[in-house]
Amino acid sequence: MEKRKRVTVYDVARELGISASTVSRVLNNSILISEEKRALILDTAQRLGYEKRSIRRHQNRAILNIKLFLPIHRYVSTHLFYNPAELIQGLYEGFGDVRVNIITRLSGQSRELFQTKKLGDIDGCVFAFSEPEDEVYRRLSDREVPLVELNRIHPDRNYVSCDNAGGIRRLFEELYRSRGKSLRPYYLGFSQIPFVEEQRRQGYLEAVKEFHVPEGNYRVLDTLSQITPAFLKKLKNEGYNAILCFNDVMAVYVYQCALSSGLHIPQDFSLTGFDDSPVRELVSKRIDTISLSVPQLAREAGAWLRRRIIDRDPQGIQKLIEGNYVLGDTLRYTPKGTSPDRTRANHRVRGD
Repeated sequence: MEKRKRVTVYDVARELGISASTVSRVLNNSILISEEKRALILDTAQRLGYEKRSIRRHQNRAILNIKLFLPIHRYVSTHLFYNPAELIQGLYEGFGDVRVNIITRLSGQSRELFQTKKLGDIDGCVFAFSEPEDEVYRRLSDREVPLVELNRIHPDRNYVSCDNAGGIRRLFEELYRSRGKSLRPYYLGFSQIPFVEEQRRQGYLEAVKEFHVPEGNYRVLDTLSQITPAFLKKLKNEGYNAILCFNDVMAVYVYQCALSSGLHIPQDFSLTGFDDSPVRELVSKRIDTISLSVPQLAREAGAWLRRRIIDRDPQGIQKLIEGNYVLGDTLRYTPKGTSPDRTRANHRVRGD
């Protein structure tokens, strides 16, 4: 008797004119396919005589495959603000007791997703501090693979982001509390991360209007080498007394440049950063900053992917995480003869 040929996922896919990865998802009980398409695939598989191999599994032994895409940075000022280990740990915590296999890739390698027949094994994607190319996003959406972006905001996509504008506004509030109506602020942006820079600059400009500060100029830098003693002295001569920097790395650079120029922080310039990165430990005075809690961003992303994949929750996510003000030694200027009031509402000191 001639042995009957075993029906495979490729046979089912060929019959329906769809990808084998889509068939594989349905046959492996993925919820990432619409109910209508799921029913069609299951009916076709049954009609063709498809039989799934019997594999004994213990309850809750299913492992989700999540691809985590990390950015490639050309500049030191953009890759010293977070610890990748904390990011990965935060994702694991977000998934809770669900077993997860996190596969890391560089953001430029996202096209490789479509160069393999294993796409059906990918249950979700996280783009950390980066975003997928339009083609990659479209193809993942077509395959109904859930995707979430960290610290990027797109009105039509899922994201978890730091409230960049709100963080700058919080720093501005502290500056105004310190210097009052004499405050003359200057914002230094960074063009290499345009999306985040735009949000932080917008927060600065809105705060200038809110606090009725007469002058609130800014400059968007291409490189840190544009911060020179001559530049800082020019700001000083023009009457500016506070510098809000795009991030902590830039603030540390300004701090060192000021010292080499004979300028004093915070007497000549109140100085702030952003991100609460480890680089703050490299100078004698800690930079006043806003915390960007990478573990919290990752936990929120992991928890949403769990709900989407395991609980079949169709609800998307567009969430802003408010950063805490981290008290340092570079913002508050106390004129001689007065006592500094270091009491703050909602501030956090490292170690708390």
